[in-house]
Amino acid sequence: MRRAGAACGLGAFLALLVPSAARAADAEVTADTAAQFYDVRSPTGETVLNRRRLTTTLAISAYDLLEPEVGDPTAPTLSFRARVRYDADFGINGASVDPTNYANFVPGLNQGGVDLMYAYVEGRRFLHGWLGFRLGRQYVTDALGWWSFDGAQVTATTPFFAKAEAYGGYEERGGMPLSTARYESDGVWRGDRSNYDPSLAPAFQPAAMAPAFGVALESTGVTWIHGRLTYRRVYDTGASNVTEFASGTYSPAQYDGARISSEKVGYAMDANLAQLGGVKAGVVYDFYNAEMTNLYATVDAYAGKKVTLSADYDYYVPTYDADSIWNFFAGEPMNDLGLRANVNVTDRLSVSGGGHVRVFNVQTGPLDPGNGSAYSPYTNYAAGQSIYPTNGHPFDEGGNVSARWRTGETLVTLRGSGNWGAEGDRAGADLAAQHVFETRYIASLRTGVWQWNDKLQPDRSTTSFNYVLGVGYRFAPRSQALVEWENDMNGLVGQRFRLMLWVTVAVTK
Repeated sequence: MRRAGAACGLGAFLALLVPSAARAADAEVTADTAAQFYDVRSPTGETVLNRRRLTTTLAISAYDLLEPEVGDPTAPTLSFRARVRYDADFGINGASVDPTNYANFVPGLNQGGVDLMYAYVEGRRFLHGWLGFRLGRQYVTDALGWWSFDGAQVTATTPFFAKAEAYGGYEERGGMPLSTARYESDGVWRGDRSNYDPSLAPAFQPAAMAPAFGVALESTGVTWIHGRLTYRRVYDTGASNVTEFASGTYSPAQYDGARISSEKVGYAMDANLAQLGGVKAGVVYDFYNAEMTNLYATVDAYAGKKVTLSADYDYYVPTYDADSIWNFFAGEPMNDLGLRANVNVTDRLSVSGGGHVRVFNVQTGPLDPGNGSAYSPYTNYAAGQSIYPTNGHPFDEGGNVSARWRTGETLVTLRGSGNWGAEGDRAGADLAAQHVFETRYIASLRTGVWQWNDKLQPDRSTTSFNYVLGVGYRFAPRSQALVEWENDMNGLVGQRFRLMLWVTVAVTK
């Protein structure tokens, strides 16, 4: 049972950056803070986890650092952007982060950490519009997904509707200073082992620098179509533990040296014709796994000014860091298909809905000893039959519907969805409403009812009801404080409570 203890709020501390020189530079500071207190309890009542969460971000931006040439919209520009995040949990037991406490220690667990989300200097339109660059920690977002690295990016924009890009540096990885593991490849438990006994938790790999580089070719200057071809390679370096479990006698075996972490190429395109519709598509090929790991496509049809019809397809195969033991296991693909529709009934009311199906495969067929593979215990070769024959292509299905109504300072949304499959079902609906009184005072309500049926564990099936009440004050166009009270209840965990304070501040100079 998860039961909240209490909640408290935390204000945001801001420092304004105001240029001292008399130039047309603009500076902006934004901050977001959220605090929440609750306990996670077992069904028998004892506290399993104490949580006292505090998450805050601070962002600083400065634009037009170069004196612009009056009347020249193509003049070069220089800007700086940075955002830092502090994410702490003061409820974590000290024994969990003490490497000398073998009974309770959890490798890689931090009571509080600071990560630099991004911090870079960016230049545009240098050398008569040809040259652009970024220097520092930055994001890359394309067909290969979200990715973060420390280094440099250089772009050359030609007058021939094409832009070339090259970048290089070090992948952002967990366990390194001011870093998070959010953007590295999955499959490796990695972090800072600087204070650990070598025999302690050998499966927890030591973090090390990960050199990376990439190139891309992108279309530019055409408004109705855009395409981007991209390639990226990342290396693992440093020692990696080969022994996954401590023997108690010998130190874990290790291997060292530069090696491939991931190597992929991808292409994505989107096109849009205002009176007809749009198309988006992409494909990713993984060189390490030697297979296509992602393929997606979306088609939108504008059936009049108020109706949009859409069809989606997504093929996905999970992949991992080349150091991961999960590469030993087979990864079966998933195929998601969906149909959607959106109708703008009036200027205030819009309605949308859709249905989807997921087709997947589970490897149960026999292994083939004729091509060198090992004998399968699930195959009766004497009878020429598989003990566990193939399951074909099972699928799960679902659907959703939503409505949105806005007038003045009032917003009301209604959402319902359901998913059904051989392992279980889940269905429910949410209602949310918010109104701003006199442009400053905020009142909000969210409530929902959800039911799930676990066919593998029928005793875990139940119905859940929740509501969230909120009040707030908007003291500037982009700055507000909001207090929310949440109550969740169901037959498995009983009552759960949480009180939260959200503070958002933005200042522009």
